[in-house]
Amino acid sequence: MVALKNIVLFTLSSSVAVQGLSIVPAVKPLYERALSVFNFQSEQSIFEQPKVIYASLPDVDEKPVPGDSPIVQCDASQPQILSLESVVIDPNPPLRGANLTFIANGYISEDIEEGAYVEVDVRYGFIKLIHQTFDFCEEVSKIDLECPISKGQQVITKEVAIPNEVPPGKYIVNARAYTKDDVFITCLTATIEFPPI
Repeated sequence: MVALKNIVLFTLSSSVAVQGLSIVPAVKPLYERALSVFNFQSEQSIFEQPKVIYASLPDVDEKPVPGDSPIVQCDASQPQILSLESVVIDPNPPLRGANLTFIANGYISEDIEEGAYVEVDVRYGFIKLIHQTFDFCEEVSKIDLECPISKGQQVITKEVAIPNEVPPGKYIVNARAYTKDDVFITCLTATIEFPPI
């Protein structure tokens, strides 16, 4: 796989130019639908604010996570306090309208306390849908963990529902997590493609 970094995918110099793009009428409903299905609220729309969107294509600094899931460790050469030993998902690949079960097994080398955070980017194909920062401890409470999370071996099992309304296409999720003192917990990325209905 060719590794290219920081390729300019779109240059949107003004909202007038954006509205003039022939792709906008087709893409805008998918963008809004994807945000609503996953209950994300974007602080600004790519259709309202002029901006340049950069994205990284697959990077050589990635390491597959054992378990045959679509999850890959990014920034793998940087020290991270979470070492994922395996992630297993079922069904693989995920299916619309089905429950997805995942089992993650890993080792944390430092305690993780309140104040930890995770930065999440979601792209739909080449369109950046979301860049948002979440409270790490609030998010892990949804998978039956509580902060502080003590260092040591951790096994997480969770079942989540995949909505039937997920628009077809390729979704790329990238998450970087940090402790309250900005120590790098981990970087994970996943690519999931839902075929046309």
